[in-house]
Amino acid sequence: MSGTIPKGNKKVRELMIKNDVKQKRETFMLDQARKITAAEGLHALTLPRLAEETGYSKPTVYKYFPSKEDLIVAIAAQSSAIRASYYERAVTFQARPREKLYGFNALNFGVLHPYFREMLDLHINRLSFQSGGTRQKELFKNGNRELEIHAGVVREAIEKGDLILPKGTDEYQILFSLMSTTFGGYVMRESDSPVMKKWFDRIRFRDGIFGEIILDGLGWKPLSTEWDYKETRKRFFREVFPELLEEAGARRKASG
Repeated sequence: MSGTIPKGNKKVRELMIKNDVKQKRETFMLDQARKITAAEGLHALTLPRLAEETGYSKPTVYKYFPSKEDLIVAIAAQSSAIRASYYERAVTFQARPREKLYGFNALNFGVLHPYFREMLDLHINRLSFQSGGTRQKELFKNGNRELEIHAGVVREAIEKGDLILPKGTDEYQILFSLMSTTFGGYVMRESDSPVMKKWFDRIRFRDGIFGEIILDGLGWKPLSTEWDYKETRKRFFREVFPELLEEAGARRKASG
């Protein structure tokens, strides 16, 4: 760090070190908060509990996060930045636009699964405005990044002739229809209802099936009956995220 700071500028160096420590401390707190919600649900996350888990005093935790709502928005802002960074990399996949969407879906129900859930928690509990201006700005900026990346794939499909929009429809309406399907499928899959489980078994549910039905219904080429999307998924990870394949292989090896 000091190599980037002019010699003799002690105050600037001290300030940068202080900010770095602050950022690392906040990141650690967010990681611990994420573990609590993943293991026990959002209701289990409180600021006193976070203080207990991190080993920091309650005043220190409250200094970073004045309220539980502010903490949740901070988690969401961080997770939205992570998702956007993965999507920006995923869109470089040298493939048809619909194949890129399959890549996005594989990430959402794979490595991005916990971050995807945090986004749903934020929206379902209507917490977007329950935080300071800085966190809100970060959250909204990253959310727009995510949407525009996905909308860009829809536009690419239109330009290539893979998708013909229904009359009076634009790319954002298509995008939000797909998002609604993805969110709804996710919520239903997370349910512990025996009724939901029964019907998921009945329809032979698998990740992406609802989006596949919509995309085929729109005539978005190549149709699922005309293309090997299982092979697309393999190629996506092999070409764009090879490290995820290596990690998955290492986990399988470790588990015996």
